[in-house]
Amino acid sequence: MDTQKEALRRIISTLANKNDELQNFLDTVENTLTGLQEESCKVTSDLEAELEQLRSALEEKGAELRHILKEEKQRKEAELQKQLSEGKSALLSCEELLEFADQTLTITNEEEFLTAAKQIKERVTMAPAFRLTTRPAVSDNMSQFTVDFSAERAGLQRLHFLPVPRAPEIDVSSCVVRDNAITVAWRPLSEADSSGDGSGPIERYELEYRKSNRDSSLRATGEACWEKMSDIRETRVTISGLKFDSPFVIIRVRARNKAAAGEFSEPVAMETRAYNFGFDAATAHAELKVQGDTVTWEPQGVKGHDPRLRAKENRSSLRTSSSSTHSAEAPRRRPIRRQRVGQDATDSLESRTQCWVTRR
Repeated sequence: MDTQKEALRRIISTLANKNDELQNFLDTVENTLTGLQEESCKVTSDLEAELEQLRSALEEKGAELRHILKEEKQRKEAELQKQLSEGKSALLSCEELLEFADQTLTITNEEEFLTAAKQIKERVTMAPAFRLTTRPAVSDNMSQFTVDFSAERAGLQRLHFLPVPRAPEIDVSSCVVRDNAITVAWRPLSEADSSGDGSGPIERYELEYRKSNRDSSLRATGEACWEKMSDIRETRVTISGLKFDSPFVIIRVRARNKAAAGEFSEPVAMETRAYNFGFDAATAHAELKVQGDTVTWEPQGVKGHDPRLRAKENRSSLRTSSSSTHSAEAPRRRPIRRQRVGQDATDSLESRTQCWVTRR
């Protein structure tokens, strides 16, 4: 009976762990779905903004080209209108002179005829028709404004989303966990990514890490959120200032080029092998005063605590100078060499403490 109960307890424990794992997985999927919707709205908005800028630029360029055509058309029209007006005026003057010449031919008086002929000669010499050019000032050719936007159309057909770097790969064998710091090393997925292919050269990296009680990349409820390190120029970085108060630290890295950031690498769980301890004031020795992570020795029954010895010391202090008394009574502190208080199974981490002794 007891054996069956123990087996059933193990099955229940396994089912409970699997239930927690599935719940964390569902939470992660829901968070990913929410993030996907938000990110999709963002990139769609960015796309519409870029397309609107293209349309605006095209409209501005079209308006500029149309304005150039309009100005040239107006210039040529003004030249031709001027020539047309001058030609009509010259034609009218020529017709009047021709009519006057016809009338002169009917004059029978020689003197009047000679006078009229002289006037006709002078008017012909000064006639606008003989000073006016008979060639149009401008042509009707507008071929210099012919356009061909086939290359631009081909460029528009090539419009596509910006390429991003592929996810790097964390080199677990080169990672080091030591002294509340983690050194992480990684490498691009291929040499082409580091030197630059269609996605452009990698400019920097971004690293995210968080503490976890499990070696799974799924974030459980209540666990720490991702902390971020940006603007990393090399393929190695040290996360310093940590406190190994959790069994694992989950790490992931992604590359960024001039355009955008790529996908994160596969998360890697770094085991911290932490060994934590604390001082218990309730169970400490009576002569040890515990305050947080500091321990002070306060011995009982010596001069500073025995009333009889304190009175004797007061009588003897009258025979000495004030400065000597203060010098003799001043507490002296000296450090005790640090001693090892704990060590993990692999001797990779050491925890040390330092106590200060106060003699009174």
